[in-house]
Amino acid sequence: MARLSFSPMQLADRSPARPRVPAGAVIHDIGPAVRPALRVEHVGHRYGRTPVLQDVGFDLAPGEILCLVGPSGCGKTTTLRLVAGLEDVQEGCIRIAGRTVSGEGIHVPVEARNIGLLFQDYALFPHMRVIDNVMFGIRDAGGRERRQRALAALAEVGLADYAGCYPHMLSGGQQQRVALARALAPRPAMLLLDEPFTALDSQLRRQVRDDTMHLLKTSGAATLLVTHDPEEAMFMADRIAVMRDGRIEQIGTPVEIYCCPASAFVAGFFGEVNRLAGIVAGGRVATPFGRLAASGLADGTLVEVLIRPEAIGLEPTGTGPHARVEAARMLGRTSLIHLSLPAGEGEVHLHARVPGRRLPREGELLAVSLDPEQAFIFPRGARE
Repeated sequence: MARLSFSPMQLADRSPARPRVPAGAVIHDIGPAVRPALRVEHVGHRYGRTPVLQDVGFDLAPGEILCLVGPSGCGKTTTLRLVAGLEDVQEGCIRIAGRTVSGEGIHVPVEARNIGLLFQDYALFPHMRVIDNVMFGIRDAGGRERRQRALAALAEVGLADYAGCYPHMLSGGQQQRVALARALAPRPAMLLLDEPFTALDSQLRRQVRDDTMHLLKTSGAATLLVTHDPEEAMFMADRIAVMRDGRIEQIGTPVEIYCCPASAFVAGFFGEVNRLAGIVAGGRVATPFGRLAASGLADGTLVEVLIRPEAIGLEPTGTGPHARVEAARMLGRTSLIHLSLPAGEGEVHLHARVPGRRLPREGELLAVSLDPEQAFIFPRGARE
């Protein structure tokens, strides 16, 4: 795998000025100076003969939000269940605050791990009032203190006035916040959240996850959050672990994941990409945008060039190649432009995303340019 390393002066053999994560880098730890709140070491797991996790490992720092993200069936929920103690570790080891809780012949039960759990169905007791649901998880205090802490947790999520209600009397967003208050009330060192916003409609989901992110950071608890939504992971996480087929494909900050993807799969998972085929010759790949540097790849390597739609600039006039507008659609904050760009003896179909409501006419010719920060080269046929 290699990334394009060229400046806006594409043919000038210059490297971009911004710092880069080394090609293929996968960041698994948080540094030796901090004892992790959670350490997952070489964990493997099977259901019957089917492997679902293979050599999974990562650290979670105190107060950090780490999102496990990936397509359905990639192993992210299984990882969370193993961390929670809902299933036994078959291979490897899990440590919470330096203490082994799973593996090496040890299995500490869920209730002894000092964790809070929040699942997508919220699991509120329908026959219990909101205050009793929240008090249920507090086991280290007497009745009066339990009630005070439960009310304080409800106040944090803005639901103190609903303490006497039953769950069926609340909206979906309110039920989610009650479940979060119940998870926070015991003051756990770590929170585990499994798709906590899935049941909410899109508008409510944005508001609730914004509130939740601020509450999690205020609480100081380390948080492991599972989601299949890349935008949600980018919004919520301090770091993201991208999972695929039971393995971690890449770990890094949202900026590292988006701007320096370690594979074509990661690049494509975090947004639409234009895909162009090419072959390395003289250390470069011929594309409709010019010959692009393919550092680290041998001549003759078949490659795929991935270009994000927002990397394509459009101007009425210019000295670069010109593309014909096939369609233009406004999508709210941005507009999506379908383009046909000459390539060799034919044409390639590209998508460009531009800010605002700029809608060129169908058939209009526009000069196109490429932002090299958002273009990547990977060997064709590599694991995608």
